[in-house]
Amino acid sequence: MIPLRQTRLRTAIVIAATSAGVSVLVGVLWAFLAPAEHLLVVSEGRGVALTGESLHQFDASAVFIWLALIVGVLSAVAAWLARLSRGPYALGGLIVGSAVGAGLMALVGSGVTKLRFPAADNPAVGEIVARAPNIGTLLVLLFQPLAACVVTLVLAVLNPYDDLGVGDHPESEDPAAEVERTDDEVQPKLP
Repeated sequence: MIPLRQTRLRTAIVIAATSAGVSVLVGVLWAFLAPAEHLLVVSEGRGVALTGESLHQFDASAVFIWLALIVGVLSAVAAWLARLSRGPYALGGLIVGSAVGAGLMALVGSGVTKLRFPAADNPAVGEIVARAPNIGTLLVLLFQPLAACVVTLVLAVLNPYDDLGVGDHPESEDPAAEVERTDDEVQPKLP
């Protein structure tokens, strides 16, 4: 029989690997959803953003953040469904998987966007070129683990059991009857 600690550790590793793997796929999705910024070449090596195109820098970051939040929330809910492994191991696996997954999401997404929008070699003056989108700042990598932690915290707070529902709990239809029965069992009967 496998010890409970080993089972929880294995589950935490599966949670981390699954979260990172899903994040890689979402990184590819981000690469197709993030818009490129189009530039007008004004001289050799210099370009000017077309009207409204500079907003696409924000759009790419915003799409990344929303996808990271979605993955963080869904991975936390999926990890919570592993009922027998709820607790510090599962949370640790979720945080590690989300942090690594966010980094992989950015790396894979940036790689795919560079394939979709390759850099133009010596574009002519007056030509319009597309610049591959990027995440903008590394701070966007915090959203996925943060969302996973907050959702796990909310699920733990809303859980009615002290052990987070890991053990078997009898479903009682009337909690007052259970309390009365317990009181009768504790107090001795008088003749």
